[in-house]
Amino acid sequence: MNLFVNALSIVIVGVLAVSLVYTLVVARKQKAAEGDIDTNIPKPVQKHIYLSNPIFLSYGIFFALVLFIILFCAITFL
Repeated sequence: MNLFVNALSIVIVGVLAVSLVYTLVVARKQKAAEGDIDTNIPKPVQKHIYLSNPIFLSYGIFFALVLFIILFCAITFL
């Protein structure tokens, strides 16, 4: 079980690091627009509006990890 907790901790830290880097990249792109709030949305974002949204991506990863932890606890303790 200790190996599982260590592996899960590494995955969580990795997800947090990727999320932080992605947030910083998006923030820098937003600063580059400066004042042009009504700019055109890029075509890849228009095609995959929900997949490109970091909030939906974070929720998806969170719920997948929660389900994985529940499944692991159910298998381990039953």
